[in-house]
Amino acid sequence: MRYRYIHILAALFLIVGMGVQLFVSYRQASQSVRKQMNLELQVELQVAQEKLLFELYDAYDAVEKMETLVADNINQPDKLFGDTRRIIRAFPNLFSCYVAFPEYRYPEKGKWFCPCTYRTNGELHTIAFGDKQHDYFLRPWYTGAINSGEKGFWSQPYIDNDFSETIFTHSDNMVDKDSNLVCVVALDFSVSWLKRLIEQFNPFDGVICILYSSDGTLLTASDELKEIDPATLTQENWLFSRLTLSPIDIQTVVAVPKRLIWESIRWSILMPFVIFVLGLVVVALLIRRLWRDQKRTIRLEAEKKVLENEMRIANTIQMGILRRDFPQDKRVVMHADLIPMLEVGGDLYDFCLRDNELWFIIGDVSGKGVPAALFMSATVNLFRSALGHLSAPKAIIEEMNIVLSDNNPSITFVTAFVGRLNLQDGRLQFCNAGHLPPLVKDEAGHVTAITMIPNIPLGVDAHYHFEEQECTIEAGAELILYTDGVTEARDSEHQLMGEQHWVEMVKTHTDPMEAVKQFIGKGYPTDDITLMTVRRPK
Repeated sequence: MRYRYIHILAALFLIVGMGVQLFVSYRQASQSVRKQMNLELQVELQVAQEKLLFELYDAYDAVEKMETLVADNINQPDKLFGDTRRIIRAFPNLFSCYVAFPEYRYPEKGKWFCPCTYRTNGELHTIAFGDKQHDYFLRPWYTGAINSGEKGFWSQPYIDNDFSETIFTHSDNMVDKDSNLVCVVALDFSVSWLKRLIEQFNPFDGVICILYSSDGTLLTASDELKEIDPATLTQENWLFSRLTLSPIDIQTVVAVPKRLIWESIRWSILMPFVIFVLGLVVVALLIRRLWRDQKRTIRLEAEKKVLENEMRIANTIQMGILRRDFPQDKRVVMHADLIPMLEVGGDLYDFCLRDNELWFIIGDVSGKGVPAALFMSATVNLFRSALGHLSAPKAIIEEMNIVLSDNNPSITFVTAFVGRLNLQDGRLQFCNAGHLPPLVKDEAGHVTAITMIPNIPLGVDAHYHFEEQECTIEAGAELILYTDGVTEARDSEHQLMGEQHWVEMVKTHTDPMEAVKQFIGKGYPTDDITLMTVRRPK
């Protein structure tokens, strides 16, 4: 009888111990999974937010280009149908583009005149939008644009019955010199495109992404969650992350099924049972060590994934935007190259050959990683956009500086050199923004640095007035522009290149970039290395 009680007590003790172990294991695993998901999803969603901002930057560029086309064809309104098609082709993320004019702006067209091009099933359709049944003067995107500021108007997502698509709209007003309304330029984005963009960043199988408007309206979700209120998700799932995507004010909710947590502790239930029979002390020690190792592994894997993901995106953004189609013109020989270091930075260059002028820019963004790569791509896009309506290096530099300064919460800056070279007489007009002075190598091999006013880098002070300079590049001479990664490069003996050695290498080598590579040898660059050469043949 005594032994029976002992067996019963042992069994009860074992059951209680297993129950406690089960509870503790479940709680610990839940906390571990929650922490892991919080960390990774926050990083993933932040990357999605940054990529969304990068993608939506096209909207501002598209509006600006469309306003330029409207200004050019204001007296030829029928040409605007073709212009909206060109904008849609140039910006693949757009669902539709249209230009809405005030009533009777063109009497022969009637009260409504709105050239419009939209995309459906991969095809473009161009129509004249607007009539009594489709009175765009009452639409929120039209009234909102009229009262909008510099950034334009972003609408809430809505179902457009004309296109049978859930969309959100960015619109902006265009006024003449007397502040009279000329038209409203509007661009539509599909919520389906936004959903696909967010879903690219889901790090776990089974993660469900749901989009809601700011008033709580369900925009899109997987089939099993269409009828579930977001407030009940914590009862059915582990709700790990919410993020409001700006500037469109759409809330992203990411939920994880509870079965993922059970799967994560499935084996930790069986193993403690066997160990518990051998001894409570051994079980306690093993579980303690297991938890410690598990936490360390989760932390290391999360940190590794964050770093790899950041570097991959930064490298793609940086290298994908650089041009390689150098001019094939007997009046000029040009080449540029960029050697990234192990950690992605923000070096940049760009150029444009237009008539008898070669426009170019070289620059270096402070910092590294995704923020530097995004800032670099924004700088290049601003340069390309400014070339469309400005004709002086100083004006281009100042416009870029205003935009980068007004949208710079991280206080990132970029040094830049913008030049315009006349290919006939060699006249070089340039404006420098804190960048290194270029070198000029004449036919005799003499190398001199251009004396210039340094000014300040872009992104520091939106009100700074830059000074423009000019010089002459003689026929047969070569202009060499570079970033500080060149002079700060180290060889296999960790010796610094330095400015004097760099000048000597330019004198004795016909290919400066090859000379830099030979100097580094088995060493490593301490920063991105960017080099641009422009030579005027005789």
